[in-house]
Amino acid sequence: MRTPLEGTAIARRASDTPDLWDDVRLQKLWLSVDRSDWRCLAIIGASPAMDTLRIAELFAQLAWRYRGQPSTVCDMRDLSMRLVDYQISEMKAQVASGARLVVALRSIFENPTAAPLARQAALAALCIALGETDFRGAEETIAAIGRERVAGAIVFRGGRRYSMAPPSR
Repeated sequence: MRTPLEGTAIARRASDTPDLWDDVRLQKLWLSVDRSDWRCLAIIGASPAMDTLRIAELFAQLAWRYRGQPSTVCDMRDLSMRLVDYQISEMKAQVASGARLVVALRSIFENPTAAPLARQAALAALCIALGETDFRGAEETIAAIGRERVAGAIVFRGGRRYSMAPPSR
């Protein structure tokens, strides 16, 4: 008995949409954090309800795509105060073993553990939503984690809902 695909050649037409990884803005974002040999990157919201986990996953994919280095995504958005010291020592141990970590954190206004965890990272990327993140909140976040650690900001248009699709041309 013959299966439906047996003996059939499947050709796929090249997509008219550009590859996400070829997006110039994404490449610039990667270059801004790849300026130093970081082993731990914190992704932190500058206002409540930012989806930092998706951004952390994106950075892990970028590390693999552009450097060929696997990264571990650590979801520490809901870490309790009781576990901060333990998680900091775990982060240090993983980095010392050669792992590359991308840590997703809530804003300092939602979870006070975000600041000490972000201070443990070599670099931090601030997530800002146009029209929702106020200047004071961004400044307070930068002060709490240390200006020297902030690699830059990822600014989202249209609030906290964003698309990972390439921009329209």
